[in-house]
Amino acid sequence: MADTATITKIVNSFAGALIGVCKNLGISAVLDKSEISPETKAPNNRAAALIGFVTSTVNGTIGLLADEQAFSEIVTTMSGGAVNPDFNDPLAMSAFGELTNMISGQAFIKFNEKEISITPPQLLTGEFIVAVPSAEDAVRSFTIPFKLDTGSKLYLVLALNA
Repeated sequence: MADTATITKIVNSFAGALIGVCKNLGISAVLDKSEISPETKAPNNRAAALIGFVTSTVNGTIGLLADEQAFSEIVTTMSGGAVNPDFNDPLAMSAFGELTNMISGQAFIKFNEKEISITPPQLLTGEFIVAVPSAEDAVRSFTIPFKLDTGSKLYLVLALNA
């Protein structure tokens, strides 16, 4: 099992990457420290992008979950307003998935891992998307909530097998 310092570095890398990437896009994402949880709880989500990763010391999944308003803001910003933020539009979902790719890329640069493999984003949409935590003792889960200027929510859900 990876030590607590490694797990902390991964969690901080992803949180910092989300804030930084959003800032570069002109989206203000602020960490909601009062709702950080060592569980997987991200209510009212309508879209999710999941990326799996494997490093020499840890593997896991990152999930970016968004409520309807956050999804709309992300798709509109990422497309310059050219794409309608429709959950059933593959191009709109692709824009959301690309944000997750960008966050993952920045996180792994911050994590400074030389050998890493990541999967393409798996895109999900629906009325009640729920992240179900693993029952394995070796898997640690974290939910890191962010508020956007519009009051909408983004959740970074990490499941780490270390």
